Amino acid sequence: MKKLVVLLSAFAAALLAGEDAQAEGLEITPVVGGQPMRCRDFRGVIVRTTLSTDLGDVGRAQIITRIPVIALDPDRLRTLPPRMQIFFYMHECAHHVLGHTISPTKASENEADCWSIKYGREAGLFSRIDVEGFGPHLADSKGSPFGHLPGPQRQEHLLQCFDDRGETQSAFSR
Repeated sequence: MKKLVVLLSAFAAALLAGEDAQAEGLEITPVVGGQPMRCRDFRGVIVRTTLSTDLGDVGRAQIITRIPVIALDPDRLRTLPPRMQIFFYMHECAHHVLGHTISPTKASENEADCWSIKYGREAGLFSRIDVEGFGPHLADSKGSPFGHLPGPQRQEHLLQCFDDRGETQSAFSR
C-alpha cells in the first residue's frame, strides 16, 4: 500500500506540475530485457511503466487516475533471462490490452499469458526454444489465487499458446 501511495504521489506531482511523466519515473518506452517496449491499452492510450521494488510479483498492471500503468520490480526482473523479462512485461501489457484492469475474470491470467506469448512469437521477440527455457524459472511456482497456473501447468499452457497460430491484437506497434 505504501508503494502505491508513493507511486500515486509521484504521478500526481507530474500532472500538477505539467512535467513530462518520464521525468517522474513513468516511462512511455521502457527498455525491458534489452529491448525498447511500448504498449497501448484497449482504448489506444499509451501505457506508462514504472519500477517499484517489493511488488510481491514481477509486475502489476493497474489504472492510476485513469492512466494505465505497468509497475515492474527490477530486483525480480534481474533474476530472469532477457526473453522472460519481455514475456512478463507483455503479460502485464496484455491485461491492459484485454481490458482485465477494468473487468478481470478467473481466466484473465491465462489469457494474458497466451496473448503475450503469441505477440512475442509474431514480433520475433522469442522462439519456442526461448519459451521452453522459461520452464526452470516457473517450476517452483505454486500458482496464485488470482489465476496463475502452477509452474509446470503454466509452462505447458505457454507452449500450447506458442504453437497456436491464432491471431493476437497488437498493442505494441501503435
